[in-house]
Amino acid sequence: MLAAPAAWAQSGGSGNVAAQIPWAQSPTIVGIVEGGATLIRQTTRHTLAEGVALNEQDIIETAPGAFVQIELPGGTLVGVGESTRLMLRPRVGKGLAPTPIYLLQGWLKTGSGASFSYSSPAYELAAQAASTVAYTAGSQYEVFVESGTARLALRDGGQTVSQLAAGDFAQRREGASPTVARRAPPEFLAKVPRQFRDRLPARGEQFAKRPVAPKPLGEISYADVSAWLRTEPGLRLSLLPLWKSRAAADPAFRAAAKAELPRHPEWEQFADPEGYARRMAEEAERRRAREAARQAARQAARAAAEASGSSTASGKP
Repeated sequence: MLAAPAAWAQSGGSGNVAAQIPWAQSPTIVGIVEGGATLIRQTTRHTLAEGVALNEQDIIETAPGAFVQIELPGGTLVGVGESTRLMLRPRVGKGLAPTPIYLLQGWLKTGSGASFSYSSPAYELAAQAASTVAYTAGSQYEVFVESGTARLALRDGGQTVSQLAAGDFAQRREGASPTVARRAPPEFLAKVPRQFRDRLPARGEQFAKRPVAPKPLGEISYADVSAWLRTEPGLRLSLLPLWKSRAAADPAFRAAAKAELPRHPEWEQFADPEGYARRMAEEAERRRAREAARQAARQAARAAAEASGSSTASGKP
């Protein structure tokens, strides 16, 4: 088995980690950064650094070979492996409580002495006093439960739910049905990021009272966020008000978004305002024409009814 995070290990595998960590109600903190990692906050890219406090809808992206540890309120430790994209507390669906993490792609390790859940394009995982390791890429995933228990629910409409215990390995490969095995295969263990094998220290307490400001790198380009603009509609719609100002301010962003409109049609008004205005005018004209045709049909029907009534009153056949 891989080593569980330090906070989980120190809890003895049971009990409430939050009760053992005095900063449990503090903001989400970046505790460790190894290698290159980027923070996208609203319309600006930043260099991610240890001690940065994270906000809702913050996006973290790691480079090959990089590793980041996030420490959430309640004592949950989240390890982010290389070549990974995730968002903190995305706003998906009106009135729905945001999931703590949305894993778009890549590697994630979670450890908590209480309950913790996150989402991905393919599945939702709800863990209970557990340590889990997962890799996801589109509809494919691999999930290993190191300790504790977890509930894995697929999101593709199949209503497939798996109850996982310590040591279980759930997997779905491209074009294959989901499977659950009693142990992780050697090929999976061999490719797990090396940082996931160590017990990692919880460092949030030392940063909680003096968070670090991330260093800005510049405004986002379309390429910086294109992977997020090709996700599921509910998530894309929540990002539209966040980034639409870039389409207005940056012609290159606007042109790239226009070229990819079939992937995110909700961007038409901002990526192709002239085309959108023209289409709206054409649709309005068609609506007026349809209404005029309905009015003419009603008038013709009334005229025919009146003519029929007149003929009957005069006694004409």
